[in-house]
Amino acid sequence: MRRIYHTTSSGIHVFLETKYLSEQITRMSFTMKEGGFGVGDYVAFGVLCASSCAGGVWYSAVGSRSKAVVDIKDYLLGGKAMSTFPVAMSLIASYVSGVTILGTPAEIYNYGTQYWLVIVGVTLSCVVVATVYLPVFCTLRLSSSYEYLELRFNRHVRAVASVLFLLDEVLFLPMVVYVPALAFNQLTGFNVFAVGGVMVVICGLYTVLGGLRAVVWTDSVQTGVMFIGVLLVAAAGTLAVGGVDAVLGIARESGRLELSNWSFSPYERQTGWGSVVGGFLYWTCFNSVNQTMVQRYIALPSKKEAVTALAIFCIGAILAISLCVWCGLTAWGAWVLGGCDPAGVPLVDDRLLPAFVTYVAKVQHLPGLAGVFLAGVFGAGLSSLSAVLNACALVAVEDIMRGWLRLRLKPLTEGILARSVTAALAVISVVMLVVIEKLGGVLGVATALSAIAASATCGIFTLGMACWWVGPRGAIAGAIAGALLAGTVSLGTQAAAAAGLRAPPLNMTMECARNSTFIPTSDFDPNTVFPLFRVSYHWIAPLGLLATLTVGAIVGWFFDKRDETKMDSELFTPIVWRLLPAEAHSNCGMVRRSINTKDVDCPTAPCAPLILGQATDKIEMNGETSR
Repeated sequence: MRRIYHTTSSGIHVFLETKYLSEQITRMSFTMKEGGFGVGDYVAFGVLCASSCAGGVWYSAVGSRSKAVVDIKDYLLGGKAMSTFPVAMSLIASYVSGVTILGTPAEIYNYGTQYWLVIVGVTLSCVVVATVYLPVFCTLRLSSSYEYLELRFNRHVRAVASVLFLLDEVLFLPMVVYVPALAFNQLTGFNVFAVGGVMVVICGLYTVLGGLRAVVWTDSVQTGVMFIGVLLVAAAGTLAVGGVDAVLGIARESGRLELSNWSFSPYERQTGWGSVVGGFLYWTCFNSVNQTMVQRYIALPSKKEAVTALAIFCIGAILAISLCVWCGLTAWGAWVLGGCDPAGVPLVDDRLLPAFVTYVAKVQHLPGLAGVFLAGVFGAGLSSLSAVLNACALVAVEDIMRGWLRLRLKPLTEGILARSVTAALAVISVVMLVVIEKLGGVLGVATALSAIAASATCGIFTLGMACWWVGPRGAIAGAIAGALLAGTVSLGTQAAAAAGLRAPPLNMTMECARNSTFIPTSDFDPNTVFPLFRVSYHWIAPLGLLATLTVGAIVGWFFDKRDETKMDSELFTPIVWRLLPAEAHSNCGMVRRSINTKDVDCPTAPCAPLILGQATDKIEMNGETSR
């Protein structure tokens, strides 16, 4: 019987007997240096990538002939008549990028399965989005989620949220491009910039020409390819280790199967409360008001179909996270069984999964596996890239140009402008690869800005939908407070990490304990770091959200004056309808009628219609009469 050397959270060293290591079997070591692409891999990668992009190119050609660049509504929202399942797949693609596929297995490999509990937060988040936020967007029939902020507050609040979104996505785009390009570079040796450039050209082509229809239909195929790739890696990796029981046994007896840490300490990287509560609030911030998500909700013809798409998204996101978690466990099992090669010791980076795929392909003699996997990573990257590009075009036209600057151009000009914004962002994402390669800290900065935008923006919308006493002053004050707190904590934690503050891996095995390079040694004292800069990344977005809500509610109570024209029950979530002032119910539907070009009868307050209007070939100049 071979023993596993395990270090508990209290520092006690324990020797564990395990039947899975009882036989001295000659195995290929997993070294994290694996790579290589064969003929079968190139064929599989080429076929899958071509098929996933074919739909986007086809819709681009059809859209270019039928709508030209005239129908800006059809380009940005798919005519608000998309099908449920493709939109649900596109919702999944909006979140699950190459960063998720490569980052999650490394997190599990280093810190155990506690992170998997984030799926509970995902489920709770979808329930909250469907009951609190979605009814408001579907009732008002808006083209942009940020248009709501002008209706509820004013155009300056709308501009603040729009700029936060655009800045967030400008830094997120190169990350989405860089990760698949880096995986391709590791497996094939091709230049990162060349691969990133080709990726952006392909994605930008069908996004610029085809709009949301091309993006949604291509996303649905690419999401399928992504699931196939990750599923094959998980299955083949399980067989390489010796089966499900072997993977779970090694993980359990080496301490990697960890779901029992429910510490309340915000300084521990992974805890049950951090994954569930922190994950719930972060996903709520992302799923509820982020333009990439809302744009797809309102592209469906009814609220019922939007809720159905959200439910499918929830299931798909849980499945994707669970598959990535399992891939991390299989990689850990392969490393342990292979003798714990020093090159693969925790902490490992995002190169883990590409290296493990090549390892599994060699052990199981599966030519083409690396090609299928890489096609899945590229599919995830392309779908996230196209989702962001299309959403940014919508925000630039609807929120910045029309909403804030009050510019009304001809439909032809607006169509060209939207496509120009998409093309410009695609070019920027490639140029930013140079910065990312030269300055690794840019990834940390992008993460920090993501927390700022998500928490502050969600806080503004929540104040608007739930706190009827809050006006523009409270909304802007809350946004500033939330952005400052989230930004300070995010940048501070990144600076502390750069200085040497890193959470140690969960445990170690006996074989690796003999290797001094495995045992983490650091002279860096965590107590010298300001406490807020030591919190887990799970709590950054919740801190920003809490600051936005608290400051916004207090400032609004004391300094905002009630605007009777904003007291419309349809501007508030149904959860608080019973608490609203009487004038809010008497004004039901007033705002909606003012922004639609046709008369719509409002039902008896506080009820509101939740059916979106069907698409027309003409442009609806939303908000023209009310602005």
